[in-house]
Amino acid sequence: MLSQVFTNEQGAFANWFPVFIGAGIGLYFSLPFEPSLTLSLVTSLGLWGMVLGRIFFHSAATLHGSSEATYVLVKYFLIAVALASTGFASAAYRTDSVAAPILEREFGPSYFEGRIIQIEPSSPGQRYLLDNLTGKAFKWLSTPQIIRLKSNLEQENIRVGMRVRVLAVIQPPSRPNIPGGFNYARHAYYQKIGAVGYILGKVKIVEEQPSNDKQYIANDIGMTAAEVRNSIVRKVGKHLDGDQKDLVVTFLTGQKGGLSKGTKEEIRDAGLAHLLAISGLHMGLMAGILFFVIRFILALFPRVALNFPIKKIAAMAAIVFCFFYLLLINHPLSAQRAFIMVAVSLTAVVLDRKALSIRTVSVAAVFLLLIYPEVLISASFQMSFSAVLALVAFFEWYSQKKPEQKFIGKIVHNIKLTCYCSLVASLATAPFVLYHFHSLPLFGILANLVAVPFTAFVLMPLVLICYVFLPLGAEGLIIQVLGQAFEFLLWVARVVAHIPYGEWRLGAFPVSALTIVTLGGIWLCLIKTKLRWYGAVPVLLFVIYINVFIEKPDVLVDPKSQLVGITINDTLYLNSTKRSRFVSRIWKQDLALNNVKSWDELSRDYLKCDAESCHLTLQGMEVSLINDGTAFPEDCNQGLLLIAPKHKVPRWCNNRSRVGDDYPMLDYWKLRKGGVHSISLTGEMPTIHTVSEFVGDRPWNRDN
Repeated sequence: MLSQVFTNEQGAFANWFPVFIGAGIGLYFSLPFEPSLTLSLVTSLGLWGMVLGRIFFHSAATLHGSSEATYVLVKYFLIAVALASTGFASAAYRTDSVAAPILEREFGPSYFEGRIIQIEPSSPGQRYLLDNLTGKAFKWLSTPQIIRLKSNLEQENIRVGMRVRVLAVIQPPSRPNIPGGFNYARHAYYQKIGAVGYILGKVKIVEEQPSNDKQYIANDIGMTAAEVRNSIVRKVGKHLDGDQKDLVVTFLTGQKGGLSKGTKEEIRDAGLAHLLAISGLHMGLMAGILFFVIRFILALFPRVALNFPIKKIAAMAAIVFCFFYLLLINHPLSAQRAFIMVAVSLTAVVLDRKALSIRTVSVAAVFLLLIYPEVLISASFQMSFSAVLALVAFFEWYSQKKPEQKFIGKIVHNIKLTCYCSLVASLATAPFVLYHFHSLPLFGILANLVAVPFTAFVLMPLVLICYVFLPLGAEGLIIQVLGQAFEFLLWVARVVAHIPYGEWRLGAFPVSALTIVTLGGIWLCLIKTKLRWYGAVPVLLFVIYINVFIEKPDVLVDPKSQLVGITINDTLYLNSTKRSRFVSRIWKQDLALNNVKSWDELSRDYLKCDAESCHLTLQGMEVSLINDGTAFPEDCNQGLLLIAPKHKVPRWCNNRSRVGDDYPMLDYWKLRKGGVHSISLTGEMPTIHTVSEFVGDRPWNRDN
């Protein structure tokens, strides 16, 4: 069967290159330790040497019968392994190349000075990225290359390039707040952010850096683009406020941090979150509009139209404009993928080749994975490429059907096609949405049926016109029109988001399940013969797994904030609802729970507390939560799981219960070392998972 697959699919084997490269990158990030960069590079070079030797030094005369099939299988197997080793080595090299100091511990309040390299809207206030740092803290601690600070104040006089002084509290980027959760420390590492924190009071200017400084502009294009974004935010703020302002800023600059939490949730619940991530839809529309407008203008001049290839000129001009658009919106990963695809497609137009195919998607994926290997584990990359790959594969199949000829038939056909596209994209991204956000909008197809055409024919043309008027200072009217257009989009989102039973919530599941369904989906999209339907098997296994085998932990412990949570049915009970609300919100989201309540509302059948300790009875097992050290003499010999977030378990505290000394005792030091603990009380012994066992000993992790 493998021989048949390779024989029939040889022409499309290159489409699998990003899959094998991604496998190597995935292996790198799954390791609990940091591998040797030298060994990774040598291994990759050795494997490519074997591939070249197999191809160029194999005697063609020996290829006949079964030996030919064996040769083909071995050749493609070696290429696949070599590509995987390339992905692994590129990830190791990328990690080594971006290494920067990370703050060891929390410090402050204290005064810090630095140069502003980026300003982002936030709700409320602003976020700042600073480099060239000085401060008292850095006499004893490592000096980060970049720090990210949040301010609740919005100061319009602050510009990118200024050197400022702030009173702030800083700390290392945080590890996951639940085992297997999102690792912000890893995300910050690849942006060279070594500390995060919050500002107390106003940002004070130490040294002005005018944005029209020619040397400044020449030396740092990124900071120039950041100041242009900042100026656009200020101009929009003069004409709009609230959600209208935030949405216009999102589409013009790619900065969505200013959106309120409620608005984000409504847009997400309506299945329109993809509109906020500048990606293929926006870049494709921008390229398409520019291509046709430039070609139309050139066609107005007969001498130009008759003597020059205006179609190819328009394609190249659209690529250039889209590149500057990419810089303006701060080149998010989804937009980079979209730009590469647009560039490849328009280059194909210049070369008189087919503009859009799975090969285009593969080229974009290979570029991104080799340059930024860490994108593989990001929600943006996974959702973006899954949607695009599924849509291209669908169109290659759908294009074989005969088109409608009658006018009414064409209208019906286009409506059906829009629904199909929304359905295909929703199904392709569903596993990744559930894995990262634990919530899937069920009526997104209704919202997209209105929102996507509205974005294509109204919003993006208005955005392009706005870009034309902004440098002229005549943007007021068009910004107000854009604000009203976004008000309509918000109305659509609110209507769909409040449809009853419009959301499917699912607790966290292991990355292995996501890997299986991903491989099944890739097989369905890339294989051309009837063998493609074997890809439905892992998809079906994934559906069965998430509906049958997902279990929620019974107890969660955060040693840093001394927050303890108990999950019963769809409710999270906390020892304090005011303590560390951010952590409790993450717990609620990742476990797909509906309510958060205080321990005081728990029945005494579950929890009994006194001044010294609390005794929890759950799943037929007892847990003792120690509040005071005087509880140890009694609870040490009760056959309980001991959790003491504030104390060290005394040496004399030996548990002589029915399971002997192996019964776990989690004291202050064990909890601090392991990070957040999740405890499942099913079975004879508790099952305990920690953040440390998931994050491993990697460069971006610190015991904080």
